[in-house]
Amino acid sequence: MALGILEPKKAGEQPPGTEFLVDDTQTAAEHQLEHENFKHAKGKKTNIILVPQPSLDPNDPLLWPTWKRETAFAILFFNCIIFAACPGPMIAPATVALALQLSVPVKHVAELSGYQLLIVGALGPLVSVCAQKYGKRPQFLFASVFGVIGTGICVAGFDQSTLGRSYDVLLAGRIVQGIGTTAYESLSVAAIGDFFYLHERGVRTALLVLTLACLSSFVSIIGGTMFEHLGARNLFVVLLPIQIFGLLGTVFFLPETQFRRDTTTPTGAPSASTESVKEKDGGQAVTHETTITSGSGSSNIASSTPILPPKRTFVQDLSLTSGSYTSTSMLKLLGEIFIHFLNPAVWWIQLVSAILVSFFVGTAYTLAQIFTPPPYTLSVSQNGFFFTGALIGGILGVSAGPLCDFTASRLAKRNGGIYEAEFRIPVCVFAVLLFAVGWFTFGWALDNPKYAHVYLCSACYGAVCFGTSVASTSAGLYILDAFRTQSTQIFILQMMLKNFLFYAFSTFVNELVATRGPGYMCRLFGTITLCGFVTCVPMYIFGKRNRVWVHAMWAKYLNEKTS
Repeated sequence: MALGILEPKKAGEQPPGTEFLVDDTQTAAEHQLEHENFKHAKGKKTNIILVPQPSLDPNDPLLWPTWKRETAFAILFFNCIIFAACPGPMIAPATVALALQLSVPVKHVAELSGYQLLIVGALGPLVSVCAQKYGKRPQFLFASVFGVIGTGICVAGFDQSTLGRSYDVLLAGRIVQGIGTTAYESLSVAAIGDFFYLHERGVRTALLVLTLACLSSFVSIIGGTMFEHLGARNLFVVLLPIQIFGLLGTVFFLPETQFRRDTTTPTGAPSASTESVKEKDGGQAVTHETTITSGSGSSNIASSTPILPPKRTFVQDLSLTSGSYTSTSMLKLLGEIFIHFLNPAVWWIQLVSAILVSFFVGTAYTLAQIFTPPPYTLSVSQNGFFFTGALIGGILGVSAGPLCDFTASRLAKRNGGIYEAEFRIPVCVFAVLLFAVGWFTFGWALDNPKYAHVYLCSACYGAVCFGTSVASTSAGLYILDAFRTQSTQIFILQMMLKNFLFYAFSTFVNELVATRGPGYMCRLFGTITLCGFVTCVPMYIFGKRNRVWVHAMWAKYLNEKTS
């Protein structure tokens, strides 16, 4: 038993997600044969073993120059903001004011975001299948193009002759924007695992979680002020050139990150003293035999010098696709996504990430409805500034990345240098505390406006945002580490449920607040949240056994498919 994690029932089974991560005096002596062939990090982290082990191919994204990797991540991060985080919450502070401007019920304005997110959830599986078949770059490019077109349609929506037609065109633009959001919501976190090592993923995953889950708060602050001073149309006018810049960044600085790699994973199994990389369709390094003649005769000896493919040029990186990554049909790939519902970890990440994010965003639909009337009487811009608490909470949530990396390294050291993917889960204890304080104090404050200032409400919403960041980062890193090859499909399922819930909330949450009160909503969300986190205990204890079972089941399925 590794620090409370049950070992597999069969001795010697070491699934992905269990690897040598930290070299120290004790582990180096105990596993000298294995460790001498593993590549390590450079600089101050020379005791960290690289997971996964990079190939010899110069086109391996793990071997890209630092500037290229960081530039690609910067473009990915920026585009997650402008294509995924910005469109939805732009109009949240102006829900009531926009309803008056368009002469529609408040519920219909909420549905402008709801239908957009419904499209994101519905298209998620198709985007995943296309990424598996043709790579992630085409999906990011198409998403960027549709995002720009959708924003342009929204601009045109305010120039129509009638209010009814304006609403219809605006709704169409929001739906097209949803097409532009899908790839960035679906594939971004999984892409982190394509060109960053395990020990480098924490901060970057936290940053993407910040954009996809919590940066909506900053967008709402800006959107509220701009709506009040410049009008609704100019929200989209300002966004359009920024999205065009993001599109150009995708074209020139976000190459294909997907790669066919025969990985040498440091799982503790003895490895050969010479490194051999098998040939694989798609340009992997291969070994060749040479004949060495000596006085006693000749013999064939495998040369350790690999035949490497040429390094891709900058112009080649600009190509739309890098060919097909699998011969499996699109229909079969689509069906394979839903096979992952057999994995208990998929249900766990839905509980501690997807549902929690949907509660946070669903509450945003109601905030203008709560704080615009008396006793608060906030203006549109003041409704936007209410999200300041959530913005601060989201920024603090970035600390979840380093915190996850720190706890994982510390627990790995205590475990003899061996890292278990379940070491990502204990951080959720911190998230539970934040959610408990945030939701229940928020509920009390809304029920007692005479004694609780709006600043307290904003701070509580910020605590919920902070907790959402911590929980989503922890869960996302666990999936990346434990189920790396299936992570894209799992994140798709998470994104689907999350966006379907976003749409569902847009259809009833405003009425729930009107009939039962906002305090009831907060207590309901808080209770469900704390109950969901109870599943972290069995996930930690039985997680390794589950990994063994899932990978064995998946390997059996793949063997049957290819036979």
